[in-house]
Amino acid sequence: MLKKQVRVNYKMGKNPLHRAFDLLTGQWSIFLEQPVPIEVLDEERIANSLPSFGFFVLLITSTIIATFGLIANNTAVVIGAMIVAPLMNPILSMAYGISIASSLLIRRSLVTLIIGTGVVVMTAALIAACMPIRVLGSEILARTSPNLIDLLVAIAAGIAGAFSLTRKRIASSIAGVAIAVALVPPLCVSGIGLTLDPEINAKFARGVIRGLNHEVATGSFILFLANLIGITFAASLTFLSQSYGSIKRSWLALLAWFALIILICIPLNSSLRKFFITKKIEMELSTIGATQQEQGATNIKISGIKQKMQIRYMYVNLKEDRAVLDLVLNVPEGTLTEEKVTSINKILFDSIKEFGIRQLDVDTRIVPSRVHQYRETLKQ
Repeated sequence: MLKKQVRVNYKMGKNPLHRAFDLLTGQWSIFLEQPVPIEVLDEERIANSLPSFGFFVLLITSTIIATFGLIANNTAVVIGAMIVAPLMNPILSMAYGISIASSLLIRRSLVTLIIGTGVVVMTAALIAACMPIRVLGSEILARTSPNLIDLLVAIAAGIAGAFSLTRKRIASSIAGVAIAVALVPPLCVSGIGLTLDPEINAKFARGVIRGLNHEVATGSFILFLANLIGITFAASLTFLSQSYGSIKRSWLALLAWFALIILICIPLNSSLRKFFITKKIEMELSTIGATQQEQGATNIKISGIKQKMQIRYMYVNLKEDRAVLDLVLNVPEGTLTEEKVTSINKILFDSIKEFGIRQLDVDTRIVPSRVHQYRETLKQ
């Protein structure tokens, strides 16, 4: 049957290029999968837009898992919570409702999403209130400074998630999409941030970093909004590209979501600038450490062992053309003088001028470290 189809396609070609294309497509067209019928997708999206008992069971359990994983700074546990979390379903249902211009489906999905968001934040806040947090781990801090890269990831995840729903063979890949975009952990961080003590919320060695509670809550919630907006907009366009719905009926809603993308880009662009400045400072400090290692300025050498300057904590706050750097360094005792600290600060300031910074305020905490040497030789 396949050979007969190839011969027919070959004879119907009008020119050599058409005949070559028909010959090739005749070989692999059997592997092409047709989209899921619109009736089937309608039924699935309507069912997933409603807040069922199972939805809340999975949502609460995933919130508990994610919150404990964030507090314990355990990446594997947080990833497990991403797989269990069902928040992706109402978002994709809302995107599908936009593509087919169904106001009822959009409202149902939006109500489910709002209720689910509230449940996650309140559950995480309740758990965090019962477990006083004095140290913020990297899993929490990583979700407090979203940038444009996170929005691009959300857009790609929205395309992958929507397309996986239109093909039966790859429907199982939705779990991977949920891991890539991570909807529940940012909401859990928002809940945790609401309960943080503004005076003692992050402690590093002998220094205490204060005033991060509001930034933890707002930064992580902006990350959630960026994920929500990016997924919804991209998924709606993907459904339309697969002939679900009509652009003539959904263009107004798409225009509104595009406006939301432009709006969310404002804080994300600032965060991206902050991200680049932070990485630039990290690179400069590493370069200074390597350079000073050779000169013996910020390092010591004991029997061939060189102890480098270590960054224990670094936080950058931007205010227009002013940067405030909070820095905790772990340096061998007696090796970093006031003069050397001033020289390092000047190097850092020169390195970030290209980002429009005209003033740099540095608060440096130096934690001295001692090196104890022990050697024992086996006697013959």
